[in-house]
Amino acid sequence: MTGKIQKENAGNDTDKLLVLLAGQSNMAGRGYAGPDDLIPIPRVLMIRPDGKWQEAIEPITKDRPFIGTFQTSGEKIVGSDPFETVLPQGDQKVVGVGLGRTFGRLLAEANADRTVGLIPCAVGGTSLAAWMPGGADDHDPNNFPYDNAVKKAREAQKTGKIVAVLWHQGETDAKKQTLDYTEKLRRVVQNFRRDLDLGDEVPFIAGDMASFYPERIAPHIGIVDRALEELANEDPSFRIVRTKDLTHRGDNLHFDTASLHELGRRYFEAYLQFKADPAGR
Repeated sequence: MTGKIQKENAGNDTDKLLVLLAGQSNMAGRGYAGPDDLIPIPRVLMIRPDGKWQEAIEPITKDRPFIGTFQTSGEKIVGSDPFETVLPQGDQKVVGVGLGRTFGRLLAEANADRTVGLIPCAVGGTSLAAWMPGGADDHDPNNFPYDNAVKKAREAQKTGKIVAVLWHQGETDAKKQTLDYTEKLRRVVQNFRRDLDLGDEVPFIAGDMASFYPERIAPHIGIVDRALEELANEDPSFRIVRTKDLTHRGDNLHFDTASLHELGRRYFEAYLQFKADPAGR
């Protein structure tokens, strides 16, 4: 493999199908990359933090320093362009595979005349408080996940229209036992719709909590799952993806690569179901 990928010149494409990826680490992705994760997908791009578009090579969400390409010794490999992925040589590994790229591929395959633009905004370890206007990252007081997501999404909207918001979050709030989680999540959905001018024709698709969490999280996942059910019951454009049968990567916290690919398919199936029946009858 070559050491870098080439940026895609998509500046003249003003009709992208945009997909916003938000939440915490299981949306950002912590899977280990296989060869297929490092090959460009036709007509699937991602927006960088500098507002430029490039081919969606994993990891598309570089939310933490431990995401990217690493030597077998554990040393991170950093290219001249910090937003591009350095493709591995030999036994080097890439960590950070998520579900968004699979969703993007399926959306592009279903729309042969369109380009898909992924907007990666998830930040690992963030509570719902970080996804309020002005809210700070739980682990970095100088990072503002919601504000940054809106800024990046508005830049992306100059070249297309958001057709779905994909969301996976809740492990941090389950651990904290956030009792007003339902109301806070409702506000997150309302804020995204207001600040990005998203109508009810844009589904907000959320994954439920997995079955494999450690003791500090597992007893409290009902806080999140009940909130998802309540929002889905009151809002036809809020859809749930089930995850209880999927597996972790060995840490009892993050989905493995195969599960993330399957999640991408499930999120896309939820998207298709919404398009077929927006009222949720």
